[in-house]
Amino acid sequence: MRVCEEFLENAKQMEKNRTNGEETLLSGPAREGSALLQGLLLCGHCGRALTVRYTGNGGIYPMYLCSWLRREGLATKDCMSFRCDLLDAAVSEQVLKALQPAELELALAALRELESRDQAIMHQWQMRLERAEYEVALAERRYQEVDPSNRLVAGTLEHRWNDALVHLEDLKKQAADFQRQEARIITPEQKAKVLALAKDFSRLWHAPSTHDKDRKRMLRLLIKDIAVEQLAQQRQLAVHIRWHGGACTDLSVPLPPKAADRFRYPSAVVDRVRELAHNQLDAQIADQLNREDHVSAKGKPYTVAIIRWIRWRYQIPAPALKKPEECTVQQVAKHFGVSEGVVYYWIEHSVIHARRLNGGMPYWITLNAEDEKKLRDWVHNSSGIHKAS
Repeated sequence: MRVCEEFLENAKQMEKNRTNGEETLLSGPAREGSALLQGLLLCGHCGRALTVRYTGNGGIYPMYLCSWLRREGLATKDCMSFRCDLLDAAVSEQVLKALQPAELELALAALRELESRDQAIMHQWQMRLERAEYEVALAERRYQEVDPSNRLVAGTLEHRWNDALVHLEDLKKQAADFQRQEARIITPEQKAKVLALAKDFSRLWHAPSTHDKDRKRMLRLLIKDIAVEQLAQQRQLAVHIRWHGGACTDLSVPLPPKAADRFRYPSAVVDRVRELAHNQLDAQIADQLNREDHVSAKGKPYTVAIIRWIRWRYQIPAPALKKPEECTVQQVAKHFGVSEGVVYYWIEHSVIHARRLNGGMPYWITLNAEDEKKLRDWVHNSSGIHKAS
């Protein structure tokens, strides 16, 4: 009998260890690898188990993946795919929180309540056993007192005695089964050990000597399964943890932004650049943002090139720093009917007065009546200037 039970237990464990069985939903054994929730995750979309895929150079970037619908030709893309460390960290935090001394005190108090209830039930079982033992003793005494010559009465009493013995054995077996399966007895020494373990569990969990396989085994002692749903629009994971004790925990795990969103400037920075661009140059805007302890999307200080890109990307016009009485090179060229090269020649040779804030800004020219007459005579008397149409 013992050999048969051991054989059935081994067969059950071997079937549980399979990962490709038809009835296998979650794989049982804890394996090597840094994905702590391997074998515990269920897809909230199709209900299938999530698998682990290691990507990158040397396979050092684990990913949780559900591709069953796509493999079966029922969908054009995977149900979900996300980095393991995001969910592993969130679930590990929940486990450490559940094993805090305060939480364990509540669990031990509930256990003591169950213990008192079990003791009351065991007292009832004891009373039933005492009653059955009395019935056995009574049947035995009646059998011993009967006249042996009266075989009919002796046979009936013997049969009643045997029935009482069988009933007593059945009650003993039922009471033993109840005590083994339901009774929750905790001693003061066990309570002290549990609380001491709670104080050292965090250090044990994060210790370099603790292997990932050991962490997986500890998780399987606490967690039954975890259902995960990926919310693409909210960029987060909806996680539902089922503990072995029957309790459930729901949490949301944010997903990292996409590469384009990661390097996109927030609206507050863009509005600040738009505000400063009314009366400051790009270099001044960059210096002001750096003084306000702002950093670029890549974590670097702001430069003139970055400010120019922000103004181009978000269509922020350059600062209007030109005075009303000043003219541009194009306006002066049109006014005198010459090319822009002629105007630049006048500026380089100080024929006219021009103002320029920096090398990337245009020239702003101021003309008075004397400059007007001088330039018109220049254009009229010069044979080298080709007048523009």
